[in-house]
Amino acid sequence: MLEKVLKALEYDKVLAETAKYAVLEEGKSAVLNSRPARDAAAVRLLNDKTGEAVKLLFTYNAPQIPFAPDVREIAEHARLGGTLNFAELLSVSSALRCARIVKNSVQNVKEEDIVLLRELTGRLFTDQPLENEINEKIISEDAMADSASVKLASVRRQIRTINARIREKLNSYIRGANKYLQDNIITVRGNRYVIPVRAEYRSSVKGFVHDQSASGATVFIEPEQIIEYNNELKTALIEEANEIRRILQELSAKVAADAQNLLWNAENLAETDAIYAKAMYSYNNRCVRPKISEDGAIDIVKGRHPLIPADKVVPVSVRLGETYRFLLITGPNTGGKTVTLKLTGLLTAMMMTGIFVPAEEARLSFFEEIFCDIGDEQSIEQSLSTFSSHMKNIIEILDRVNGRSLVLIDEIGAGTDPEEGSGLALAVIEALLRADCRGIITTHYSRLKEYAFGNDKIENASMDFDTKTFAPLYKLNIGVPGSSNAIEISRRLGLREEIAQSALSFLTDTKISFENILKQAEESRNRADALSAELEKIADEKRAELAEIRAERARLEKELEKIGQNVKAETRRQVSERVAEADEILENLRELAKKQTLSGAEIITARNLKNKLEDKKYFADNRAGEKLFDKKPAKLEKLKAGDRVYSQKLGAEADVV
Repeated sequence: MLEKVLKALEYDKVLAETAKYAVLEEGKSAVLNSRPARDAAAVRLLNDKTGEAVKLLFTYNAPQIPFAPDVREIAEHARLGGTLNFAELLSVSSALRCARIVKNSVQNVKEEDIVLLRELTGRLFTDQPLENEINEKIISEDAMADSASVKLASVRRQIRTINARIREKLNSYIRGANKYLQDNIITVRGNRYVIPVRAEYRSSVKGFVHDQSASGATVFIEPEQIIEYNNELKTALIEEANEIRRILQELSAKVAADAQNLLWNAENLAETDAIYAKAMYSYNNRCVRPKISEDGAIDIVKGRHPLIPADKVVPVSVRLGETYRFLLITGPNTGGKTVTLKLTGLLTAMMMTGIFVPAEEARLSFFEEIFCDIGDEQSIEQSLSTFSSHMKNIIEILDRVNGRSLVLIDEIGAGTDPEEGSGLALAVIEALLRADCRGIITTHYSRLKEYAFGNDKIENASMDFDTKTFAPLYKLNIGVPGSSNAIEISRRLGLREEIAQSALSFLTDTKISFENILKQAEESRNRADALSAELEKIADEKRAELAEIRAERARLEKELEKIGQNVKAETRRQVSERVAEADEILENLRELAKKQTLSGAEIITARNLKNKLEDKKYFADNRAGEKLFDKKPAKLEKLKAGDRVYSQKLGAEADVV
């Protein structure tokens, strides 16, 4: 894909924004050097990897890649036999740690939908023993731990002992030779302890002169009493340096053995970091994974230009490539035609790079090439006019275009005589249609709008604007051509009325008629859209009301069922109580019946028991003995509030409310 096309689409700016999410320098470079894939399988693979990274980072909470320096040169230096310093070894340890964390974080996710990144990170080399050894032995970029080896620990103990002995000796010397000294301090010159002596007393202090102050007033003398101690210290320091060098060489040899693996790690980590960066960019910018096809279809629902601030961007929906091959977008300047054209190309290029697109939904096709002619590319060096520059681009497009191309041309045929320009534009459009490519063309030419009406391979479209104020609304209307409204816009910008009327007088009757038809169509469509929106709002309200009614009905049915169950339970309880009481009365009557004769009191008791038994009779209604079940079923349509009915489900009477 041509670099100038990607630059015109501002693809490099999207990559720069994406690269900000990369952690490693190699990862940033990998993002910045990304280019759209050249075949459909590779495009799908890139998007699959980004999709897995989004799941890993934001669903399974995998950690982001930890920072590690680039160790490729360090590994190569070790491989060639070089000895690494403290800082370089710590960098190797950081790189090994980074690879270990990334590998474990992905491999530990057991989900079956993480396949590609598991395979990629599974190739990462880890050497935790070497990583730990470096961290244990190297404590900073300029220090090695005493415990790095037994010998180093022993030598450093010896050095500390000698230092203490020298300081004790010098402190004793200073107390006795105080009058000869510039200051009562001990200092070091060339790893040997010295004392500052006044220049006039240099002959009074026996020893070796190591240095002199800039003024010459002080000389730094190593007293002869400590020369032997300093020699011992020097020997111990040399021994320490040799041991440190030996340890560094030993660690460097181990790095050399891992050198090739470290180089492969750098590549794999850079790729993983780049994939993670694309995933984080996609997630943080509310992007969606586009559906990918190869039939040339593009369907963007509420796409947002990724480089326009979120508080200013206006979503645009674009559709082409199925029933028609090209969109011909017309309408006034500053209405968003160029932004829509660039948006289509940029989102396609992002998808082909594995970066999700900012939209509500998107179906994008893989194209072998994206061609565009956007903006004023006048070349002063080549002495090309604006028209010549555009035509040079278009000629190059026509020479290379095929059925797997996406073509984007802004203001086709502009910059020359309108009659010839529109003729050339029509010829170019017909050539593009014969090539069976897809694309978008913007124009102000009425002849092109008329041509699109009669050709089913190209569809008119316009950028919406307020028909009263002529303010742009940045909405693409497919199927309706737009009017440039240059004279009307000029009026609103302050053009005097007599000049505007003069301009109108120069227009042909056909031109005026066509523009008036477009204007009336635009007004009618706006009214229809407003009515449709109002009807949709009413429909939404009615749907909400219906849902509320259904929910209330369901609640009442549950309440009714609950009441019925309670009534039945209460009825059963009362019946059970009456049956129990009746059984008790009958039992008392049976006992009285067993007697041959009854006393007056017993006869009275028997009558009372009989009366009680009468009271325990059960009726389905509190109106004793009325045969409610002989009533006819009520007709629902005749019921009204206040009617009293008997509910078989409740087993009781109820009032209709």
